[in-house]
Amino acid sequence: MRTASASTVALEDFIQAVQSQLDTAQARMALKAQNDSLSLTFAIRDITMDLKAHVEMQDGQVHIKPAGSGDTEASVLHLVFTAITKPMIEENAVQLAVDTKDDTLLTEMTDELSEEEIRRLERVGVRTVSKLNEMRQQGLGRSVGRITNLPIDKLERVLSRATRPMINDVEIDGERQGDTARRQLRVRGRNLLRDGSPPRAMIDGRPVGIVQATDTEIVLAPREGQLAGQMSLAHDDVASSEVWFDLSEPLEAPPPAARFDDRLPPYPEFVQ
Repeated sequence: MRTASASTVALEDFIQAVQSQLDTAQARMALKAQNDSLSLTFAIRDITMDLKAHVEMQDGQVHIKPAGSGDTEASVLHLVFTAITKPMIEENAVQLAVDTKDDTLLTEMTDELSEEEIRRLERVGVRTVSKLNEMRQQGLGRSVGRITNLPIDKLERVLSRATRPMINDVEIDGERQGDTARRQLRVRGRNLLRDGSPPRAMIDGRPVGIVQATDTEIVLAPREGQLAGQMSLAHDDVASSEVWFDLSEPLEAPPPAARFDDRLPPYPEFVQ
């Protein structure tokens, strides 16, 4: 949320407003040329603008306030708008899209990062959790923290929370009857691997062996008494995921009790 007063405007908003009007003018000129069947027409390639304004910083953003008549203390912003083609845009534009559906934008982590901290990371090209994790894997985590003036432990906490294992489903493999060693638990979810390694698995505080693991599924080898309880998966001591489950064998129903009709005599009567 911006706190700028009504008399100032963010520099990016001003540039986008000018660009929007130039796009409209371009579309109108193209439409006129098509409808009038003109063999020759004109287009605008460059626009130069000198803007006298006072420059302010508010919440880490540049804001401008137009100068009044005769104002000699205002700065002069020299802006040049030039035409570029679509291939040039695709080649030079900053990639803003999330690469995968499971990636997380930093703007969704406002409970861990403030808006100002998110802007600092965006200025160095870090807009998603996967990008932050990529830089950490390259050994650049401390450099990012130093440049953005963010504590490295805070960045690690953001990564741990965003990439903690997520559990969607737990089911039992193997026969329900017989030896417990033949049974396995199949856990489905996401973020089940970090740097190629599976999470630490616990059930009711006791470790569970991992038979195999992918990023979306792990197979556990439970011990006696571990077919029900609280399952915990964690890559570190910062963030974990817990789920309650119960895949133990159901108790067998007791045989029905004998029922007696009190209206009948205790011994059969013989007809004389």
